Amino acid sequence: MKLQRVSIKNYRSIKELAFTFPKSGILVLVGANNAGKSNIIRAIDAICGEQWFGRDKIEDHDHYLRDKDNAIEIKLSFDDASYAKFRSDGDRKYPTFYVDDRPDWRVQPKQVFPCIYLGADRTFDKHMSFYDWTLIGKIRRAFHQRAQPVQDELNEKFEEVVKVFDLVDGFSEFKEDFSAFFAEMQADTSATLGIDFKPYTPSNYFKTMQVVAQDPTISDERLDLVELGEGSRNMVLLALLRSYAKNFREATEEHGGLIALEEPELYMHPQARRHLAKVLREIAGSGMQVIISTHSASFLDTEFFDSVGRVIKVEDDEEPDRQCTEIRVVSRKKLVDHCVETGVPAAKTTETNIGEFYKTTSNPMLNEAFFAKFVILVEGDTEELALPIYLEKEGFDCDLLGISIISVRGKSQIPKYWRLFSAFEIPLLVMADNDDDKGRKNESNKQLATCFGLDVDELLDVPVSKKLQSKAKPPTPIIMLEGDFETATRKDFEAWTHGNATVLEEWEEEARAQIRPHRGQNKGQVARFIARRMCKHRPDIVLAFIDDIVDVLKENGFRATLAKRGEPGAPKNVDAGVEDEDDLDF
Repeated sequence: MKLQRVSIKNYRSIKELAFTFPKSGILVLVGANNAGKSNIIRAIDAICGEQWFGRDKIEDHDHYLRDKDNAIEIKLSFDDASYAKFRSDGDRKYPTFYVDDRPDWRVQPKQVFPCIYLGADRTFDKHMSFYDWTLIGKIRRAFHQRAQPVQDELNEKFEEVVKVFDLVDGFSEFKEDFSAFFAEMQADTSATLGIDFKPYTPSNYFKTMQVVAQDPTISDERLDLVELGEGSRNMVLLALLRSYAKNFREATEEHGGLIALEEPELYMHPQARRHLAKVLREIAGSGMQVIISTHSASFLDTEFFDSVGRVIKVEDDEEPDRQCTEIRVVSRKKLVDHCVETGVPAAKTTETNIGEFYKTTSNPMLNEAFFAKFVILVEGDTEELALPIYLEKEGFDCDLLGISIISVRGKSQIPKYWRLFSAFEIPLLVMADNDDDKGRKNESNKQLATCFGLDVDELLDVPVSKKLQSKAKPPTPIIMLEGDFETATRKDFEAWTHGNATVLEEWEEEARAQIRPHRGQNKGQVARFIARRMCKHRPDIVLAFIDDIVDVLKENGFRATLAKRGEPGAPKNVDAGVEDEDDLDF
């Protein structure tokens, strides 16, 4: 049994959303803090988790906008046409499992499709205690149930242990004296007292279990778990969770289940995060489905775009000044259709090959786009390194505002990643060179024109810089540069200085002397060096393409968060942490 579709209404920040669970078996939720990622996971856990969820446990804040008239409805549909459903105003107090649209009172949803949930709270001692709601408590209960067939054998063995107790010096006499002293002091009652031991239940046996650690590089003795680092203790919890899901929750092809994790990256270094991402994919491929929420790009890959759920807040059309949670999930079919609609030959892209198509050019920086509020797609390192300097001078701190400037490593890759990110409805701006180079690069211009529904001549006829609007949906602003980034920068600088480029040439020479580029390499570092010099020594100059980008950002609701260079309160240096660039000796 596989979870196929999730529908949630009026639960916490969610007014109404629905999505199909990825065929890959893993869903990675990304989005800003407070976007509603945890609410999606908790809604699923409310139906199939181990805690009872019912009308008597619903709090005011569980209702959308804290309005009890907004009835909560959560429905999980499975691939065998069965489903589990809960309505806060329905006839049933608890979630109900349905087969052929008829309620099956014999089972609970969590029995046929269990959700194993580990939240962002990784308080280690809490989860290692034996309370029912902790991770180790869940394992204890499962052990107790599984141990019932050997209960008689456990009791027999325990009786043997009790007999050994009497061999302890003085213990037999202690029991006899205790009974005798009570009888002596309570002579007017027929009651008697004695000492015995209850049969040792499986749960009590289990409570003697300890998780032990040993590190021969430290000591031959066992280590207390508190001696482990936070990262290692996080791994202890994840290892327990995986073992529990595999061995005690009976994940089979018939009855699957879900592992739900919030922020699995906690306390983990980058290599460990990437390895865990592989492990979670392996789990998803072995019968269990997986859903996680994360702020780490290590769990994302453009190759596996169909496993990404982008969670955002949008305006509530019916409630002014209110926002609700929505999710964007892009299936392979949806992206294939989008590619064909924007100029890709239908015979060239299929649901089978589209993942491999993105795998060939995937790089970690591209994954950042899924977390961004706004993305500027550029050709290479030059724009990626220099644009943030110029924009900060105009008061737009890209990191503070959630703006990512992402190089796709070549103009021919821009349509490819525009199609991917626009399918997720990520707000975008495209910047590209119009460098035709006597026709040899004209093919990439044709690809841009086809993708955006423009005439190729519109891309080539550019005086310094030119702002366009795509005709393809979603509409996207495009900034074309004359020649390339360096050419457009030089020509606009000369326009500001009435043709005097001497100081610009001096900055270029200074950059080359310090960076020492080899055969055209390090162009991005050179461009960034010049950007810092220009912003520091000529803050009055605003390059035309920077002015265009600022206009686009303002059109998308962004406002300057810093004072402009030269204004009161503005930082003295664009490069935070460097007192004066003239003091650099490299």
